[in-house]
Amino acid sequence: MSVRYSSVRSVVKQWPRVIAESLRSRTEMCAGGACCILPDDRVWHGSPLGACWLGHATCLLRVGGLTILTDPHFESRAGVRVGPYTVGRRRINELPTSIDALPPVDVILLSHAHFDHWDRPTLTRLAKRFGVSSERPATVIVPARTRRLVPRGFQSVIELPWGEAIDGSGAGLKVSAIRPRHWGARWFIDRRRGYNSYLIEAGGRRVLFGGDTAHTDAFDHIGPGNGGGGVDLAVLGIGTYRHWEHAHATPEQAADMAARMGARLLMPIHHSTFKLDDEPVDEPMERLLKVWDAGRVVCARAGEVWAEGG
Repeated sequence: MSVRYSSVRSVVKQWPRVIAESLRSRTEMCAGGACCILPDDRVWHGSPLGACWLGHATCLLRVGGLTILTDPHFESRAGVRVGPYTVGRRRINELPTSIDALPPVDVILLSHAHFDHWDRPTLTRLAKRFGVSSERPATVIVPARTRRLVPRGFQSVIELPWGEAIDGSGAGLKVSAIRPRHWGARWFIDRRRGYNSYLIEAGGRRVLFGGDTAHTDAFDHIGPGNGGGGVDLAVLGIGTYRHWEHAHATPEQAADMAARMGARLLMPIHHSTFKLDDEPVDEPMERLLKVWDAGRVVCARAGEVWAEGG
């Protein structure tokens, strides 16, 4: 059985149950309140490098004095809105925090338009908090041919094609788009849309946000062996690989990519948030820690905060 046929078979097997469960209850935020306290303002704003994992691919990153929010998803389900319902997989852990509790965000990065990474209800709420009416509006950076998927209300939405770079904030931040091994369709048929990984550089710190990617050599040029200087932190997915290894890296492959790009630290994401595949919830982290030093892992659990020197 081919890998791609296996992934299609997995979807066909799971989705009747997902749809039935979604329609039994209206869309709602996870109950029970936040499971973490967001970074202490003094430590966070005083650190040249920091990270907070909010579940799945949603991260707060502090890079060179700027705060960056990646692939924001603050809803209880990842899927498509149908009237009062969201048809999709339910979050299996509590939301770590609320949008209202976030610190000021300078840049919002969106890697690709899949529903578990590009959540329009979340973006609509973020536009009210960090859009044109805010004191310090956030810049939104998206892949090629995806600008129209961003809800109105943001002051600046920039499409960044592969191989190009921009100053995303006017404050010394450089963001470069790299082509990962994935795909960018919002729906099955619109595969013309881009999909990005991002190299973030500011204040002498470098962070690679991978978004979704299978095993690839796309980041090798960043590594010191190729004159790239490496990165301080690699943010890479380690889950949803059992039937999807052609699109999502295994933990071992994520560790290999991090090593080849010269990453000092690794922040594992895209695991134990939504049940997207058949792998046991704890398996991705267990496998990662067999091939990557635990002392060089940051934010292994949703809600954890790490700050350099804090």
